[in-house]
Amino acid sequence: MRRPVQADGQADGQADGAPDAGGAALTGGARVMRPALLVLLLAGPVLAETANLADPALPEGYPPKMGRVAGTVGEAARRWETFDFSIGAFDASAWIGTGYGTPTTTFHLMGYPPGEPDTLAGRLHVEAGYGAALRVGAGEDVAVSILRGDDNDGARLSSEGQAVRLMIDSIGPAAEGSYNRRVTGQITARLCPVDWPGEACQDAVLDFDTDMQFETTVVLSE
Repeated sequence: MRRPVQADGQADGQADGAPDAGGAALTGGARVMRPALLVLLLAGPVLAETANLADPALPEGYPPKMGRVAGTVGEAARRWETFDFSIGAFDASAWIGTGYGTPTTTFHLMGYPPGEPDTLAGRLHVEAGYGAALRVGAGEDVAVSILRGDDNDGARLSSEGQAVRLMIDSIGPAAEGSYNRRVTGQITARLCPVDWPGEACQDAVLDFDTDMQFETTVVLSE
C-alpha cells in the first residue's frame, strides 16, 4: 500500500537494490533477503499482503493512523494523514530505510487525505536523503509532490527544480515492541505544475508529526 507495485513486482520508482516492503532487496527483478531482517521474517509471515480495505476480515480500525502533515499550499489549508498498512511485513506510508549495499538513509512519507487511506488522488509524497545515519536537521536531495489524480506520473505539483527544504526537528525513542519512532519536522517547498494545464506554482509550508517505521539497518547519529 505504501508503494505502488509494477507488474514485475517491483515498487514503482524503486531502483534495483532498494528494499521492498518485506525488507528484501530487488536486484535485476529478483528478491534478495537482507541478513539483518532474516531472523525477523522467519518469525512470522514473509510477504506483506495487499489488503482490500473493504474486507470484513480486517481488524476494526485498519489501517491504524500513524500521524499527520498539515499546513498551507498557496492560500489553502491542507492536511494529510499517514497510515500503517503492515500485514506480516513492513508496509507503512511513513518510513526510514536504507539502500541495499549502500550507506544511504532515506526519509519517505506518503500522506493521504484525512480518513481516506484507500484514496489515491491528492496524495502527498516526500523523500529526503540523510547520508550514512539519520539525524535531526536538514535532509538532502529533497523531493515533494502532490498528485492531482491517482497516477504517480500524471498531473501533479512538484518541487523539481525549485527551492525545497525538509528539516527533522525531533526523533523519539523506539516504541516498546515496535519498529516505530515518533518524528516531527517541517517542509517548505515551491511547487510547480507538471502536466497540469492552468495550474500555477504555489508555496507549501507544512509540518509533520508522525510515527515512522524504521528498517533494522537504519543507523541513528549520536
